[in-house]
Amino acid sequence: MGNSVSKDESINYPLQKTRSNSKQTESVKFNKLSFNPSIKRLSGKTVSVRPVRHQLVTADHITPLVPLSSVIYPLGSNQDNQSMSSIASDEIEPNTPTISTFTESTHHDMWMYEYGAEKELDRQTRQHYILKQVFQGNIHVKLNEPKKILESACGVGLWSLETAHDYPTCQVIGMNILPSFEKENLSFAKSSINAGQAENICFQQGNLLTTPLSFSNNTFDFIYQRDVATILPFKLWPNLINEFYRITKQGGKIELVEYDLLFKRPGPVLDRINNWYSAAAATIGVRQGYTSHLYEYLQQAGYINIVEQTIDIPIGEWPTDQLQKQYGYLYKEQIKALFKSMKRWWCTEIKVTPEEYDQVCADALPEFEKYNSFCQWKIFTAEKPLDTVI
Repeated sequence: MGNSVSKDESINYPLQKTRSNSKQTESVKFNKLSFNPSIKRLSGKTVSVRPVRHQLVTADHITPLVPLSSVIYPLGSNQDNQSMSSIASDEIEPNTPTISTFTESTHHDMWMYEYGAEKELDRQTRQHYILKQVFQGNIHVKLNEPKKILESACGVGLWSLETAHDYPTCQVIGMNILPSFEKENLSFAKSSINAGQAENICFQQGNLLTTPLSFSNNTFDFIYQRDVATILPFKLWPNLINEFYRITKQGGKIELVEYDLLFKRPGPVLDRINNWYSAAAATIGVRQGYTSHLYEYLQQAGYINIVEQTIDIPIGEWPTDQLQKQYGYLYKEQIKALFKSMKRWWCTEIKVTPEEYDQVCADALPEFEKYNSFCQWKIFTAEKPLDTVI
């Protein structure tokens, strides 16, 4: 769960570290009170982060996780003094779809984000631009004139849209569990396509929970997937990565971007939330620490040149570096959004009352600053051998 650490305690940890099965790399360590804005890359060069333009969406534009079996009525809703009302307030979002049911053998409903709701679009848009800025771009492998790219679990489709723009001669497919564009899903991406901004992109329905995937062997030059931690049971990861390997072209590449489910350096209230997260995740087969297995799963599938990068993002304005302070502010706003979108799921699965949930989340917000908390993301990249026969 992570032990509480006092603010004055001196420890070191990496802003970013890497491991690779192709060559050794060094870890870069910094004092816990000072995040370094530069990132050590595998080439050995240190590159300054250049801020990427992003859209800041306020914390009231949030839609909760909902079960696949329900008719969806998203909740909507303002900063630390307003945090309580922001998490607690309910507002009905119109024009929301009915989603078919997927249940495991345990008969537990699987939960998902309501991608079709405007407020969920705003939440995912904000997360996309924060991560794009911190990670210095959308793609972390070298692509040589790719012809076909897949974004798995594309959500609102923003990564797919930007990639289609950056690679105009490449076909980009965004795959998601919802039917493409039905009942105004992915309306932002659809309007951009209709405006002629990206004609080399399409979206199609696909369910990661039920393999095999509906693509032929050796189809994609590049496969990208980000942030499926809360919807993919742990036991399904090996099969999914094996499927990705099957549909990757010889010499093609893959990138998986995921985060540890638990807050790092929590105070006592955040530690309680970590326990809630673990308990709720366990009910649908999601396991904390799942990212520690992805490197091994990529190896077992047959990928080579596997690189794992770990990037710690501050939560709050506690860093001394001004750029990291900016990241921390933006990411704290994203965590407020996370608290709200998780509310229905957690209250349902672990039987916490909405009132208790709201109070605990409000009490947790000051701890990000007091204990210098952070969230840990990992980027896995790998390549399929040229001599593979499938």
